[in-house]
Amino acid sequence: MDGTPGFRYDATLRAVIRADAFLSAAVALLGMLSPVLIVLPVPPTAVTAIGVAAIAAALVLAALGAVTAVLLAARMRAGHGHAPPGLRLPLPAGMRPDLDGVPTP
Repeated sequence: MDGTPGFRYDATLRAVIRADAFLSAAVALLGMLSPVLIVLPVPPTAVTAIGVAAIAAALVLAALGAVTAVLLAARMRAGHGHAPPGLRLPLPAGMRPDLDGVPTP
């Protein structure tokens, strides 16, 4: 904690952002494997199942994005324009944004 007062939904926001990041990474990795479906003889039922799973993942990602937007709007409406304390984005070191004016290690 950096001494900044917390907000009611900070823990929820941190969990939703992490889930969104990890699901996005998983979908991206699976998307990179899609050429395998073209090259290898995959049964049509498997292709259909993978397509339905991709649509379901897209819907979950959209829902997580909507929840994130609502929670951030609630924070800003309450006067909390800063990032939640303890928020660590699961990104490589070079990609982590400077959230509090202090570089992230």
